[in-house]
Amino acid sequence: MARSGAGTTMAGVVMVMWWCMVVQRLEATVFTVGESSGWVVGVDYDAWAKSKNFKLGDLLVFDYSSAYAIDEVFENDYNTCNIDHPISSDNSGSTVISLLNAGPHYFICGTPGYCAQGMKFIANVTA
Repeated sequence: MARSGAGTTMAGVVMVMWWCMVVQRLEATVFTVGESSGWVVGVDYDAWAKSKNFKLGDLLVFDYSSAYAIDEVFENDYNTCNIDHPISSDNSGSTVISLLNAGPHYFICGTPGYCAQGMKFIANVTA
């Protein structure tokens, strides 16, 4: 039985979209936040983040103990270390965040007191 032209076109479009997603994932860079130190007090995360070139589709991997958490927050909450209104929050000990939007992404430790001790950084994501 022959396929209709519209069905063939739709199948082609779906295949192209799938392929673009695969290629984007293959080109993604995985960044381990804090490198071998992980997500802990005492690492200069600002310097670490400024030395990176974050792009759409890249992944941030946070490895940390149960004493810490990772929150993505809005700029004002980043500036004041406010953990009350996170965009997202996790305290599982291993968090992977996909950078899906261009622009600044603000991350802080969601455990009270640690953001003020330097557990925060901005990932500026380019398209």
